[in-house]
Amino acid sequence: MPRIREDEFYSVLQAVDDGVQTVHISGQPGVGKSMFLEELEEELSEWYRTRVLYVREGNTPTTLSQDLLIEARDAVGTLSALINKATGMSVGISPASAGVSTDDRARHLRKLASLSESVNEYKRLIFFVDDVHKLDEPEVTRDFLRELSSTLGENVQLITAGRLSFDDADYTVHLETFSREETANYLQEEYPDVDDETIEGVYEKLDGHPYYLGLLREAAGDDSTFEIPKEDTRDFIERAYLNSMSEAEEVFIRKSAGLVELDEDICSAVLDDVSRTQARRTLDSLSTKAVVQELGRSEDTGDRVFKVHDLFQEFLYEQLDNPEKLHRAAFQYYAERLYDEVEGSEAPMLEGFVYGLLGNAHLQEIYDGDPEVEQFREEVDRLEFEPHERLQFMFGYAPYAPTPEDQSATLLALELDDYTEWIRGLEPEDDGEELKFEFVGVLFDLMRATVRSNTDVEFEDSSVDIYESTLQRVEDFDFVAFFDEDEQDAAQIIPDMLRLCVHVSAHRDIEEGERDGEHLTAAYDVLERYGLNRVAVEGVIDNCRELAEEYEAGEQAEEMIEGQMEEFFGQFDQDDATRNTLIRMQSDLYSEMMELANSAFTAMISESDRLLEFIHECGDSLEQADNPFFAAAWYSFAAHVYRMFAPNADSTRELEEAAQHYAEVRMEYEEELDNPIYEIEEFEVYDMDFPDLMNEIAGSDGDPRLTE
Repeated sequence: MPRIREDEFYSVLQAVDDGVQTVHISGQPGVGKSMFLEELEEELSEWYRTRVLYVREGNTPTTLSQDLLIEARDAVGTLSALINKATGMSVGISPASAGVSTDDRARHLRKLASLSESVNEYKRLIFFVDDVHKLDEPEVTRDFLRELSSTLGENVQLITAGRLSFDDADYTVHLETFSREETANYLQEEYPDVDDETIEGVYEKLDGHPYYLGLLREAAGDDSTFEIPKEDTRDFIERAYLNSMSEAEEVFIRKSAGLVELDEDICSAVLDDVSRTQARRTLDSLSTKAVVQELGRSEDTGDRVFKVHDLFQEFLYEQLDNPEKLHRAAFQYYAERLYDEVEGSEAPMLEGFVYGLLGNAHLQEIYDGDPEVEQFREEVDRLEFEPHERLQFMFGYAPYAPTPEDQSATLLALELDDYTEWIRGLEPEDDGEELKFEFVGVLFDLMRATVRSNTDVEFEDSSVDIYESTLQRVEDFDFVAFFDEDEQDAAQIIPDMLRLCVHVSAHRDIEEGERDGEHLTAAYDVLERYGLNRVAVEGVIDNCRELAEEYEAGEQAEEMIEGQMEEFFGQFDQDDATRNTLIRMQSDLYSEMMELANSAFTAMISESDRLLEFIHECGDSLEQADNPFFAAAWYSFAAHVYRMFAPNADSTRELEEAAQHYAEVRMEYEEELDNPIYEIEEFEVYDMDFPDLMNEIAGSDGDPRLTE
């Protein structure tokens, strides 16, 4: 129960009880809006379902709308949330925007409107949103609040707080600094014997500002009286507050004030001569003081995570001798942690998200905004990674690197150029190692040519130049001997597949008006060597295109996965989501994605008539190929997928029989060959080797078994 502002507090409670749908609380910084909101939530949570959201720098009306949708799903229960699951969010590159747009916001709000209709009047839902002024310019924010208010169902209420006014709310409260009476009540609560002259002096100097009153009270310690300084009181309080700390605490807080977050790990990493133990003890001590706010506790380690209060941070930041050094050290800390996470990861982009986002915040402080691509690369130079380590780091970080205008493709292209040049600069010890270096170089040539098509930069070597030189390298080097000296015919498929990849990529990347069909014809010529003609391939492509136009299971699966990604983005900005909690969420998200993929595959297979029709249509197209192997492999692949997700279905046995039939036809075909590359006797319909990721999806905790 608040000791002051009781009139405003009870008036809001009464408004909510009367069914007022929107309430807005305004006031200047440090006036106590957040505390007022917290006290309201604590009181109202006894009677209503409540959800609290905090707007952070970089959030937009769109990100808030998706956060609200996430919280609404959680509040209304599993059944309603599943019905309303797909959000249509398109996760992009920038962590600030999460790739969302105004259209995404409209979809979120439509779904929020639908979902909020299911809220029961006997257990109404109240959203509390703090710091709404951080969303956008005032008028844009007000327009969004109007849009949001019209979206909510009658049993969903919204209470917002921020520095801007919003007169269109059904009920508004403007918090001023404390009156003289409120100032007296505040001081007398702590110091019962405080005299009127002191109260008058405090009120005159601080204008009843709640935040500075709190600092003054802490700086005064246990004294029942205190002198009012003649100099600027706010500056005095800030200095006196530091003087109330131990020398070690003051040094610690001055040096760490510019960090995005404070915990024992990062403080010990970026501050000289501070151990983890010292950092933990100092943070525990500072947590009792108003200058430091606790953000939450890690669910994994139990560590507490803090930040310096916004109003105090500016004062401390001005005292830093070298803020750039602090931010650079913090970036290096997060970058190294990111590398540890993405090393060997099957999903480096996902694993690197949390540390990348935190590292970005410090880079943007160094450059007063997004660094240019070359500036970012110079920062990575300081990490002194080995070439292979650096490239692995970039694959995990580049999609989230804070470069302007979405230049992550340019960043990767430059990194791939450097890495390829490094490989070709190595001195091989023998012919075998030379072939190894060349083969790896060809693969990276293909990658860097493909990335170039997504950039606006004019490179010295264009994609076309790289494709041409790559084809020449495939001709010049004996990759057949490198892969298999004893089985030359079988190993011939390696350079042929390299040629195929180059021709297909070149055909795709060359501008439409510049295509003459040369690369496409060359790609088909490669396939003809193995008995797969153009008619068969184009038949399969046409079938796939037709299925994509009418069958949305793939899109639905993508939306479900994106919905989980959206929840992850939304959770990042909550006060109780510490870095360690977010890392745990990454692991949970990966598991959820596997289960969702499992469900998507199972759902697709359950609609067996159309999917089976598609499989047989593709099989009919592949039957037109000279080589029966491709039809056998296609049916074996389809049968294996069905066996993983629907082992007892009749269609599974049907596809296995088709695979076996074409395997027998292939045996007859082999009799006419002098030296077949692949003998069908080695072909096992019942034992196809799938990538580990596919097996992980099928083996996820979801139920992949359909009833017969």
